[in-house]
Amino acid sequence: MAGTQRLLAIAMAVFLANVPGRAKPDALGIVVLADRASLDSIAASEGTTVFDGDRLSTGAGGRMRLRIGEALLDLTADSSVVVHHNTTRVARDFQAELSSGTVVLSETPGSAAEIVASSAHVRPASETRGVVEVELVGPRELIVCARLGPAQISYQGESATIAGGKSYRVLLKSSEDGEPGAQDGKKPQKHGKALVLIAVAVAAVTGIVVWLDLRGSESPDRP
Repeated sequence: MAGTQRLLAIAMAVFLANVPGRAKPDALGIVVLADRASLDSIAASEGTTVFDGDRLSTGAGGRMRLRIGEALLDLTADSSVVVHHNTTRVARDFQAELSSGTVVLSETPGSAAEIVASSAHVRPASETRGVVEVELVGPRELIVCARLGPAQISYQGESATIAGGKSYRVLLKSSEDGEPGAQDGKKPQKHGKALVLIAVAVAAVTGIVVWLDLRGSESPDRP
């Protein structure tokens, strides 16, 4: 009897080890900068590997940079995202689902990464390297800034393009919602029923420009 139980235990272990869903996931990217940042509630540091479904977050005054292929993803202070493989494409691209704060995506045309915020999809649309910044203001309100090259926003089958260097407050609504009114006397640009853009002043240039300098994208540990 004991021998039979041992054989059954070995067979079960082999079976579980070969179940596809239990295979070790492939690495999605690597942290190249971390200051008061965490990965799934554990303190993150340069060189930490990031996998599909990991939550990245920063505290007050913190920042974090993730490299995924040719793309760079930066979190400003008090921000949180969950990163996913983009399984809708053949290439191994990724989505950054923004749940709070501000995130900046820098990518080449071949990267095809995107930021998802309140079900809206935002990505650079430049023919070279593009940089887009997305701030989650409320459940259905974003601030989107096309910092380098144009950016594209898609939501509920509608889309809009923001010219490079421009910044817009983006209002998202379902078909059941009424038309949102303009605020501060600014006239909204309407794109269908679900996507409304209102031009805002571009944020003052600060140290984030240095932060996005591609020459600083390598890990500090690299000689």
